[in-house]
Amino acid sequence: MNQTADAADKPLVLVADDDATHRKVLQGVLEKAGFRVVTAENGKIALEVFSEMQPDVVLCDVEMPELDGFKVCETIRARETNRETPVFIITGREDQEAVERAYSVGATDFLNKPIALAVLPHRIRYVLRTSTSLNDLRGLIRAVPDLIFVVNEDGEVQEGLSRGDATHTQQIKALSTASKVNFYPCENDDEARACIKRALETGKTQVYEHELDALDIHLETRFVTRDSNSVLAIVRDITERKNAEARIFNLAYFDELTALPNRQLFGQSLEQTIEMAERDNQKFAILFVDLDRFKRINDTLGHSIGDELLKQVARRLESCTRASDSVSRFDSGQADGIQLARLGGDEFVIKLYGIESEDTVSTIASRIISVLTPPFSCEGHQFVVTPSIGIAMYPQDGLNAEDLLMNADSAMYRAKFAGRNNYKFYSETMRTKSLHRLDLENEIRKALDNEQFELHYQPKADAKTWELVGAEALLRWHHPDRGAIAPDDFIPIAEETGLIVPIGQWVLRTACLQVKAWSAFPFGDIPVAVNISSHQFQSDSLVDDVLGAARDAGIDPKSLELEITESVLLQDEASTLAALNTLKRAGIALSVDDFGTGYSSLSYLKRFPIDTLKIDRSFVKDLHTDSDDAAICAAILAMAQQLGLNVVAEGVETKEQLEFLRLHGCNQIQGFLCSKPLSADQFAVLLREIAKKAANDADANQASA
Repeated sequence: MNQTADAADKPLVLVADDDATHRKVLQGVLEKAGFRVVTAENGKIALEVFSEMQPDVVLCDVEMPELDGFKVCETIRARETNRETPVFIITGREDQEAVERAYSVGATDFLNKPIALAVLPHRIRYVLRTSTSLNDLRGLIRAVPDLIFVVNEDGEVQEGLSRGDATHTQQIKALSTASKVNFYPCENDDEARACIKRALETGKTQVYEHELDALDIHLETRFVTRDSNSVLAIVRDITERKNAEARIFNLAYFDELTALPNRQLFGQSLEQTIEMAERDNQKFAILFVDLDRFKRINDTLGHSIGDELLKQVARRLESCTRASDSVSRFDSGQADGIQLARLGGDEFVIKLYGIESEDTVSTIASRIISVLTPPFSCEGHQFVVTPSIGIAMYPQDGLNAEDLLMNADSAMYRAKFAGRNNYKFYSETMRTKSLHRLDLENEIRKALDNEQFELHYQPKADAKTWELVGAEALLRWHHPDRGAIAPDDFIPIAEETGLIVPIGQWVLRTACLQVKAWSAFPFGDIPVAVNISSHQFQSDSLVDDVLGAARDAGIDPKSLELEITESVLLQDEASTLAALNTLKRAGIALSVDDFGTGYSSLSYLKRFPIDTLKIDRSFVKDLHTDSDDAAICAAILAMAQQLGLNVVAEGVETKEQLEFLRLHGCNQIQGFLCSKPLSADQFAVLLREIAKKAANDADANQASA
């Protein structure tokens, strides 16, 4: 077995010669030198043996019957696809014509008779080594997906090396199945010729990326110095890589929902615009656009509708900034061309370059408001969405991107505070207020940790008898340094930051403990109403928080009432209904706060286990002088009576208001006419007075009896 294996490792030589003596001599010399040898007496047999045995080397005499040596060599070359077998042409001729013909048909070398037999084995081994290396190189070239060309210094293709050593004319044919490119793509390309020149001058590889628009592909051509007059041009199809890079770029720099540039890309664009404006002594404006009450739509109808609404808003804003629009003419000199971006959530930003006048910016801001004014339609729902727009101008409102965006954001908040659906230019006063807002957020966190919050309780009275029937817990904050801070100043910030959830949990616990403390008075349990924010209602722990607070305080759940807004009821109807039913079964009373100011609907009053409606103070304030308010209050009271619901009127301050409400069947009153909000100690004094009056009345009745 070993001898057979060793024999198989020996190179196989085919000797084709019609001279038997010459064949025998060559066979003996080669076998003695360690080669295996097969022979053929004519050209036809030589080709048969070649096909059957695939020899490593062929020695072929020129003059043979059937087929001469030139034809044998040419046929072998035509048959080979993946390798090139060394072929020696043996000739007795020494004329130049024979030599040229030998090489033209693909001969590796030629041997003149008489052959130098002592040198022949060494010559064959040398050619075999070279051939093996060349075949390995050809295999490597075939394995790579690149096209390889020899190109002269003028950019002209001299030879194609890939896909079977195709010539340039053959290269025009189908050289590559993996790419749409099957030819040298840089002919008559000045930039490619410049790369070739640099490669020849410096000896360094030059890389040229270019696109073939007609084929919609991207190519990379590397020019590698071959000699002083030519280079190898290695052409690679990089379309897939470029497409992947484009996808990655889009993921990194574009908003997936609206396809607009995102905050990161806009920030880079803004930095470039600042550099250009500084260089050209130009001004530009940043418009920070925020949608008013967008969160309410998201919370009420779900994120899918909210997302669709954002996409429609983006399209309308684009209509204000596209190239054909008059707005964009101010941006004609901008290098990057990015004018509109989505920063996240419902926040968009617009950049207007080259604007000198604030009046022009005002015109554009007004136009944006008008573009967003027509109702949006999403999945059968219609909305009117208004924007609040903050405007910062370069350079007076900031010299860098961070300051400009921050100041435009501050101006946007001032637009919201001014009533929404408008725009405000930034001023230094706004920055002070923004810093105050940020400082207040930090102070809220400290207040929660340091127990700076307290509850006041506003009594509720029976509208007919004027007897105390309960109280509403109201959050108050007395800062150790700033004094009393109004709820309207800190509660919106607490809601935005999510701090309203732990604050709400504290309110529940504290109110329940206070109910327990008051139960020691002769009056008995005082029902207390607690406001529940939408953030609390969205938390999974709401039911546990409420029932746990009542249980830990040791009070009857019937002494606790939860006040929720209409928008909360419409957030996630299934889960909301389940939570309310659980609370209702436990004995918790449920009321709708600020009724009439939101999505008032008889349908949800039927579906949800509501006990009480609270008429908002905005309707009560002028009901004795405003016929519309009076009509609204009367309608709410009539509806509640039909549905068997209790009604509490908020903000009652005059006897005229009280008389109207009594006349139309209002059950309970809350407001300064009855009492202002009281601290826990003040409320205890009220209870003692009520108890004392009740005792005196009892004594008087007993004495008269």
